[in-house]
Amino acid sequence: MIQFSRSASKTRHSRGRDLQRLVLCAFAACGLMAAGPALAQKTATPVIVEPTGNPNPAYSKDREPSAQQLIETWRSSNEFMPGKKVDRERFEIVDRHVVLGKYGRAFLQFRILSPEGDAMAWASARCRGRSKPVEIQVFYQFSTDLNAWVPHHTRGESSETLCSDAKLWTADQVARLVDPPPLAVPPKVSSHDVVTPASGSPERAAIMDALRPRYEELFGKPIVFKVLTLRVAAGFAYVVVHPQRPNGSPIEQPVWTKALGQSCEQERSSVSHEYWMKKDGGAWTIGLKNDMCADDSISDQGDLIGAPPQLAGKNAWPEREFMPEPD
Repeated sequence: MIQFSRSASKTRHSRGRDLQRLVLCAFAACGLMAAGPALAQKTATPVIVEPTGNPNPAYSKDREPSAQQLIETWRSSNEFMPGKKVDRERFEIVDRHVVLGKYGRAFLQFRILSPEGDAMAWASARCRGRSKPVEIQVFYQFSTDLNAWVPHHTRGESSETLCSDAKLWTADQVARLVDPPPLAVPPKVSSHDVVTPASGSPERAAIMDALRPRYEELFGKPIVFKVLTLRVAAGFAYVVVHPQRPNGSPIEQPVWTKALGQSCEQERSSVSHEYWMKKDGGAWTIGLKNDMCADDSISDQGDLIGAPPQLAGKNAWPEREFMPEPD
């Protein structure tokens, strides 16, 4: 997945867009899969986007971009990556959605073809040993700062090349990307309601027990946690832990490397992981977690599971403009 700069894609509220509108190409003109069960079909003739011949593609500023404009926007985001250059290729459009609401969101799925139109020949020539066409999904959001569409998440390509076997998003995941459901309203609590269960308490033990299987599966037993942060209120918890062995020693280097590889951004002696948790049916469950090797914080993502903002030291969650990439 390509990571794009948040500063480049940070957007403000679009004006005069209070009601969402689903903008879909007419099938006769576009031959695309549209939203809704009555329209979920493709035309027999594939839609082909021809190369523009433009050596300097740019982010589209059109509020209702065509498939070709979204292709050019994606090309522009890869402009300085030689392994992702596509200057003479053609593109077979598989799916396209544009949703214009308070925040404009769009999605495009396409296969890359050779100039002669052969997807398999192009894929095998570009990606050694590949036995299927290169098919890519791109999620875009409209930036009012840039007044243009900006790619945010992709599937089907690697960070440096167009060769990847990563699993594509499902239709349900795509639907949640372009038209995310409303977030749950968090319970009303005050900062005085936020507690840290004491060491040895049943509540603290239950929370750690809910985390432990994830680590035992990777590193084997036994696992204990050094608790760096633990805040609980109204059936939700924000947790930061350091996994280690019962004697306080870090996970053994061979075990760590076998589980996570050589290029993990975290160090076994100082690793910390963040969690947002929710009590469900009397049992603690993991609602959100960061990757084992990631060092990015999810402290500002409790709104995604309806947790009270006081667990993150806030009085209210800011309005969410960007949704995280679906798993």
